[in-house]
Amino acid sequence: MKKVRLYFALFFILVAVPIAILLKHTYTNLEQESFFFYRKTAEGVMATVHQRLQQSLQNEEQRPYTHYRYIHVADRPVPQQEGLNLSPLAGFPVQSEISGILGYYQIDPDGSFHTPLLPDRVPDNGIVVPHREEREQLRDKLASLLKGQTFYASSGFRAQQEGPGLEESTASRKKAFSNLRENLESNVDVSLEKGYGKESSQEYALIPRGEEEKTEGVSYFERRVQKTSPKQALVFDSKLKDAYSEELDKAIDRKVSPPRSDVVRNRAPGREENRALEMGDDLVGSRDVDVNSAPEVVAEVDPFRSQLIDKEWLVFYRKVWSQDRRYIQGFVTRLTEFLQAHLNLTFLNSALPGTASYLVFYQGEIMQPAGGDPINGKPLLLYSSALHHPLSDFHLAITVDRLPKSPGHQVVNFLAVFLSLLFIGGLLGIYRLTTTQMELSRKKSDFVSAVSHELKTPLTAIRMYGEMLMEGWVEEEKKERYYEHIHDESERLSRLIQNVLTLAQLERNEGQMNLTARNPVEFVTGIVERLSNQIKRAGFEVATITQGEPKPIQADDDALTQILINLIDNAIRFSKGAETKKIVLTVSQVGTDCYIRVRDFGPGIPRRKLKRIFEKFYRIDNEMTRTTRGTGIGLALVKMLADAMRAHVDVANRRPGAEFSVRFPTAPG
Repeated sequence: MKKVRLYFALFFILVAVPIAILLKHTYTNLEQESFFFYRKTAEGVMATVHQRLQQSLQNEEQRPYTHYRYIHVADRPVPQQEGLNLSPLAGFPVQSEISGILGYYQIDPDGSFHTPLLPDRVPDNGIVVPHREEREQLRDKLASLLKGQTFYASSGFRAQQEGPGLEESTASRKKAFSNLRENLESNVDVSLEKGYGKESSQEYALIPRGEEEKTEGVSYFERRVQKTSPKQALVFDSKLKDAYSEELDKAIDRKVSPPRSDVVRNRAPGREENRALEMGDDLVGSRDVDVNSAPEVVAEVDPFRSQLIDKEWLVFYRKVWSQDRRYIQGFVTRLTEFLQAHLNLTFLNSALPGTASYLVFYQGEIMQPAGGDPINGKPLLLYSSALHHPLSDFHLAITVDRLPKSPGHQVVNFLAVFLSLLFIGGLLGIYRLTTTQMELSRKKSDFVSAVSHELKTPLTAIRMYGEMLMEGWVEEEKKERYYEHIHDESERLSRLIQNVLTLAQLERNEGQMNLTARNPVEFVTGIVERLSNQIKRAGFEVATITQGEPKPIQADDDALTQILINLIDNAIRFSKGAETKKIVLTVSQVGTDCYIRVRDFGPGIPRRKLKRIFEKFYRIDNEMTRTTRGTGIGLALVKMLADAMRAHVDVANRRPGAEFSVRFPTAPG
């Protein structure tokens, strides 16, 4: 048996290891397939984010630089409104397609700060501006935010114009990239990206895009030329200061006669729109001027750049060169609102799983997702990329808490469980069948040995007593006892042969039961009378006890007789050495069941063997060391005969001895 177990264990290992490796590779491929699917989806989301950001900034990139004054000359003035107009950016509250916008601003070459919300400051300018106090507060807030920034101070213009040196830019980018990689890998799990695909080994997803990179088919984010009319350039470059600035007066003196002071003084202050139009008629639309005959003024406008202030405000700024003068123009937005407007809606409309989120990095430093919760744990990285210009300092990483399982994963799980159960169950079944057959073969071998012994013993005794009687060697007074021995051994031989024949019939399902109603007390009494002499010669006494009022049972006479004889014979064999040599047969009625019990006062049965004694060919003693006779089929035959009569046989240890019980169901009432 040990060798068989060793063979089965070796077979299990040889089959289980390749299956485990195959399943591991299958799960790895499924995980890789799921990763690449959602990575491709994340790439699409990133492309949509880039597109939304570009579309949002296109209008601002194309906005004429002259709009950043409170008053400007209309690009295409309609009849009856030619001349000066309020800037489209002069409305309050500030209206823009840019989400989270705070306001627009302009920094003149001399470093002075302006906003299109207010006209240039001149004492007693006489223009009525609605919500002036609120506008002034917003202007002061914008100026406070931008103060100290490199693009604000006039001393920094030359550095801004020339830009950082190549070595400084390269070193700064390397440092930002190093910070980005460290922060990204410390906050997200990049194992899947590194494990799947050659892209991760090239780290292309972690490399920030350069500011010089442009989106295919989009030319909005590069230096361009804006052409303005002489009127627009004149009004913009003169600062206009409510039509009373010295620069405007000088410019007008060079081209036109001064406005009639009586006209200006006699006009009553009214709405700012009317005031602006009236000033335009006086200053630019004078009767002696023909500025439109001059050639168009060409201004160079750089694309917008961005800068983050206090991790809250996102500042966009651009440089404008008009008539050899440099201006800084731009607008300020709240970072969280700006990102939410472009990212959250894109994520909601994507095919990414519900646990997907994003992380934002600025110059390599991690920031919390817009409107998101603090980062807990390490989510899986799906895709990461720098945003396009002018947000190239921002890096977006798309993550997922857990990688969703693909549909094939469920199929593989089912097949893995099914095949594992089939393999293990089949192997255990084959193992049990093999061991059972080997055990049965061993028991049959023991049975043949036992039967040979059991047949040889009575035959030898019968032959010996017969020869002694035949030769006349037995005294007259001993002959009766010898005849009894011959009779007992022949009975024993008959029972053995009958047991073997009955067992063979039951195994072939050839045994048929003739169930008839029998009085259990009378039947047991008859069996005891029949075996009383044999029991006495074995040195035992027998007692019959009746409890309650036993009802008739349905039983086959031969089968029940064989059951009782086998149980009594078993009690005699296994309690020969007992101090109390007694056998008790009890017939009792319990509820609707009738019990016939046979008890001895021997050593009992080991607990671990109680359930096995009804197996065929099973013996408590080892065949080589056993001290009791028997073939190992008596109790198995008892159980089979009881089952055939719809009865139930059981055994229990008593103190002392063991008690076998056969339970017959009886009709109620």
